[in-house]
Amino acid sequence: MEQHDIESLFQELNSAKEALNQVRYQNEMMLRWVEGAVLLVDRQGVIIQANDVALQALGWKEEELIGQKCHETIHHTLEDGGEYPWEFCPVFAALEDGSSHHVSGDIFWNKEGTSFSVDYIACSTRNEQNEVNGAVLTFRNLTEMRLQEANRIHGMKLESIGELSAGIAHEINTPMQFVGGNLAFLQEGFDDLLTLFNRYKTFRQSVAQEEKFTAACEELLEFEEEIDVDYLKEEVPTAFSQTQEGVDRVIKLVQGLKGFAHSDSNHAKQAMDINTIIENTLVVSRNEYKYVADIETHFNTIPMIMVYPGDIGQVILNLIVNAAHAIGDATAESEEKGCIRIETCQQGNEIVITITDTGTGIPDSVKNRIFDPFFTTKEVGKGSGQGLAIARTIIHDKHQGTLACTSTSSKGTTFSIRLPAESSDK
Repeated sequence: MEQHDIESLFQELNSAKEALNQVRYQNEMMLRWVEGAVLLVDRQGVIIQANDVALQALGWKEEELIGQKCHETIHHTLEDGGEYPWEFCPVFAALEDGSSHHVSGDIFWNKEGTSFSVDYIACSTRNEQNEVNGAVLTFRNLTEMRLQEANRIHGMKLESIGELSAGIAHEINTPMQFVGGNLAFLQEGFDDLLTLFNRYKTFRQSVAQEEKFTAACEELLEFEEEIDVDYLKEEVPTAFSQTQEGVDRVIKLVQGLKGFAHSDSNHAKQAMDINTIIENTLVVSRNEYKYVADIETHFNTIPMIMVYPGDIGQVILNLIVNAAHAIGDATAESEEKGCIRIETCQQGNEIVITITDTGTGIPDSVKNRIFDPFFTTKEVGKGSGQGLAIARTIIHDKHQGTLACTSTSSKGTTFSIRLPAESSDK
């Protein structure tokens, strides 16, 4: 072969390399800028490229995901927990016969082992010889879209609840101040009258022996018996005490509502006492648990931390209500109450909140799905499946904390919240 021919071949090879690099660059740009999540797989179904949207949805880093078998990594299990054979996968079909498939209502799995709902398109790719050499998988995270909408509605509800709670607290607080003030006045007045009565009784007994006062004293004695003074002396203080207890409970409820009304009105973190947030939430949620469970609280001394108080209150409320429902199911055929135990403490640089119930527990078959958006084991109309998903988003994303669960079927469940113990002056 002549030198000219060799140089010509080198030029063609360099041109081909340049064209290949250009195609690779174009593919990378398309993957980077396309709005949907995109994965490219080779002929064996191994992931060779992924865009940022796909990496974020699946929870993998690019260097971790590249080289993994697509089906075994993100599409291995059916929604009911059954195995999803590779041979039934639309990506497999696209690789086998060059077909294209549009699928709605399927599920993928992220790195943490959590499933999410998707729709996707699987299309084969071909080389210059028109041979199938891989496939492109484009998908949308429907769960994330629904969760974003649920969070938007949740935020609107929080704002409405905050305004409503503040209004109710104000309307109740004003008359309760009058009631409390008048009650204190009446109790003091009764104590003074009781003192006067005791002096009168001493005086009546001292003059009863004198004949000119006998008739009058007997008449007064009959009236004392008629109105049952001894009963009044015993029961009226009790009535005052019970009424004062009721007033104190209403005032505590008002304080709880006012605390609950701090639902991030300025959309900024605030330095808050977690123990106070829990106490306010227990007041507001009392009607949910009072018939089925006793509350045990073990509040250790912990520093104030920066949180969105309304959001934290909503998480605690959701966990308490879930605990009450679980205990209600467990004690449905008995009159015994269960127990909800709430504890706070500081461990290193974290504030830890644990909420433990003696309810039905969570079956092993669904433990890995309880934080999945729209997944619920409750009967229709009793749960939307959004509560724990939103709670996890609030703790993980908004507070950089963790929300974990341990449970034993038929024995109970413990949820643990860990929040960074930031300095309150940050």
